[in-house]
Amino acid sequence: MTINHDIWTPTLEGREGPKYKRIAEALAEDIRTGKLKVGDQLPTQRDLAWKLGVTIGTVTRAYQEAERRGVIGGEVGRGTFVRDQQANLNPFRIDGMSTDWYTLTPAPGTNGPQDDPAQPIQMQFNYPVCDSGEADLRRTLADLVTDPNLTRLLYYQSPTGDGMPSTAAIKWLGKRGLEASADRLVLCSGAHNGILASLAAVCPSGGRVATERMVYPGLRAIARLMGIELVPVDLDEEGLNPDALREVLSKGGIDAIYCVSTLQNPTNVTMSQRRREEIAEIVQTFDTPLLEDDLFGLLPDNAPKPICTMLPDHGYYITSLSKTLAPGLRVGYVHGPTRARSAIAAGVRGSTWMASPITVEIASRWILDGTADRLADEARRLSARRRTIAAEVFSGLNIDLPDGGLHAWLHLPEPWYASQFVDAAKEEGVVLSAAHGFSIGRDRAPFAVRVCLGPPRTEQILRDGLEKLRRILKERDPLQEQAPM
Repeated sequence: MTINHDIWTPTLEGREGPKYKRIAEALAEDIRTGKLKVGDQLPTQRDLAWKLGVTIGTVTRAYQEAERRGVIGGEVGRGTFVRDQQANLNPFRIDGMSTDWYTLTPAPGTNGPQDDPAQPIQMQFNYPVCDSGEADLRRTLADLVTDPNLTRLLYYQSPTGDGMPSTAAIKWLGKRGLEASADRLVLCSGAHNGILASLAAVCPSGGRVATERMVYPGLRAIARLMGIELVPVDLDEEGLNPDALREVLSKGGIDAIYCVSTLQNPTNVTMSQRRREEIAEIVQTFDTPLLEDDLFGLLPDNAPKPICTMLPDHGYYITSLSKTLAPGLRVGYVHGPTRARSAIAAGVRGSTWMASPITVEIASRWILDGTADRLADEARRLSARRRTIAAEVFSGLNIDLPDGGLHAWLHLPEPWYASQFVDAAKEEGVVLSAAHGFSIGRDRAPFAVRVCLGPPRTEQILRDGLEKLRRILKERDPLQEQAPM
């Protein structure tokens, strides 16, 4: 294909602000007016920099700003193109997350995509090493075959749970210091579904939720789907900043607060006990519900108790087995105020109707017979081995990789931008998530990427991927080459 690099030159006269923003604004305007159409290819950063008499870095920042606004996108090896804006409005889309991983297929004779050297090394999605549960899953499935009451799993189940599922849930939540009770418990299809159901209970459509400025991307997808505005609150070295939270709440109009108190996603920071007490005090002072996502709470040794243990009337504690045992189980729990239980259950029914009875049965059996504890211990052991590998390969770099962490939060050295680095990694066959995929609000996202350690099938594949990333930082100069979007 012959590429016409003269297809577009921005008009910067009459625009104010830094040059990169003027370029991005000109690009957005030309798309709105039809001068540029969906699918049109843009000049390379180098060519446009030469035309405008600016540095490549300026054009790179302009393209990154336009990508952040959702008006352009890149295809590795092909170039940068104008995006379909309607596709960007899909409420189920998770920003910063490609869908390549859904389409990966195993090579013949292998167990999964990561056994195939032709497939990219997936380090984009955050979950533990799951291989250790195979024998237990086979055993449990064999036991189910002989269960005389097996057909009960073919019927509708109540989201509020009863019998063994409720008993198992209470035992599991007790590991985090919650004195859980059945009249406050709701079963859901993972923590993501628990967040949605809890928001449906406390936040009206068009409502506003205060949350960390860097946040779990799934929350952004849920907020779009439900018509909820996410209001950013600054983070510090312990997570949600109390002074910033007070400032946001004092302005009024906030329906709920969402936070991850242990191993915050993506920054990996954990609140101290004192910080948790401060947040609880603020929640009570402003009489605002708190949704505490404690998905990672059982991963580190001796994490402080959840904030919700101090908030019986305001706390909505949300967790699941995804990061502790296996994401495929899709079993989660919400423990909220008694008065809100029916509303949370209605949120589950309105979205997934119920957690799958078969996976709830498996999870409950594992929790009650001790299998879950053993598998969780093994998963923590394997994760610790992978953190050791990451710390070794990334030695000397600025990373956040605390006890229990499933990913490394890698702060990029100058002059790298996150989008540039992610695209360079793709060229080398490694898939990552850039910081802007987690960012809300108008402030610039940090120059960082999330490097997930669990998805590579083996420790050797993990090491190969990490070493490729290290070589990119060592050998490539983003200012001396085109940085594909």
